[in-house]
Amino acid sequence: MKNRTWAEIDINNLFFNIRQIKSVIPKKTAILAAVKANAYGHDSIEISRQLSGSVDMFGVASVDEALELREHGIKDDILILSPIMGSDIGKILKNNIMTNINSLRFAKELNREAKKRNLTARAHIEVDTGMNRTGIDHREAVENIEKIFKMNHISAEGVFSHFAEAEKKDRSFSIEQKTRYDIIIKSLNDRGIEFKFLHFANSSALVNIKDSFYNLVRPGIMLYGHYTDKFLKDKIKLKPVMRLKTRIGQIKNINKGDSISYDRTFTANKSMRIGTTLIGYGDGYPRLLSNKADMFVSNCSCRVLGNVCMDLTMIDISLCKDVNPGDEVEVFGDNISVDTLAELCGNINYEIMTGIGPRVPRIFFRNGKYYEKTILSLNHNGG
Repeated sequence: MKNRTWAEIDINNLFFNIRQIKSVIPKKTAILAAVKANAYGHDSIEISRQLSGSVDMFGVASVDEALELREHGIKDDILILSPIMGSDIGKILKNNIMTNINSLRFAKELNREAKKRNLTARAHIEVDTGMNRTGIDHREAVENIEKIFKMNHISAEGVFSHFAEAEKKDRSFSIEQKTRYDIIIKSLNDRGIEFKFLHFANSSALVNIKDSFYNLVRPGIMLYGHYTDKFLKDKIKLKPVMRLKTRIGQIKNINKGDSISYDRTFTANKSMRIGTTLIGYGDGYPRLLSNKADMFVSNCSCRVLGNVCMDLTMIDISLCKDVNPGDEVEVFGDNISVDTLAELCGNINYEIMTGIGPRVPRIFFRNGKYYEKTILSLNHNGG
């Protein structure tokens, strides 16, 4: 294997995380695995293939993401968690894809289009309990959901909402959101309206808001071995599924006073040995890591020097022994944490992983053995 840059995806760790998630929820609780944004950068097609049969459905963000799974043989239930456009209704009906109903207006359009085709649209209704992003406002939810429930060409299989800050130690707002949701569900039940699935809990809520499970949970980042807050590490043990690797492309010796990369943001104060790695912001390695982050090669942590380029990044290998062009470099993984890179950028681990570009092949491992390699097309619909 001689890729310039690649992401290793450990399927054993993926299943370890699934087992850990199942250990903290009631036995009969269903699982929606979030594979949106190309499975958080891990390759939605292969992750879905592997998890098929181990979870109850998959969650995506767009019609294109759902269709991509169908086109690659994923027959499991798929729920689109974000709003869709009316022009895409025909596609979801044709491909047995469940959609988010986020308003009475959209429900009417969905019902009308399904009636034209003599079909029934499968859907989950989203209630906005305080995120103020998408969904039917909780103050109008009971009345609107009752109207949707009566529509002849919609099968409303679930009602769900999103926590705004489930990872916080202060759970007061999350409890307020849950209370609003519970009042809505009780009012609907009192009117004889019940649903197959009730769901609210995301990754953080799985371990931080124990009474939010209902009968379906929606793990996302935790599937892939990461946390939304450091304090949650004490609540569940996870293993990162992805390692990002690159190679040394060239080695140079520079002198005191020599500068490195665009804009000359680093100037050597002594003689140094520099390794040019074959990764850059075109691969998803953030330019914000310029002069801040480390990479790991030959048992050494090596600081990034100068500005990250589109295709290349320079590191200090002055203290490393036996480093040669072609040697493997860890960008993040066992020695460099993706969380550390996120903190250095002032963002979150989600953004680092989902930002890994389509030209970076995903190399899959199971039981320590390589078994498949995918190079994503530039038109890949992840994220």
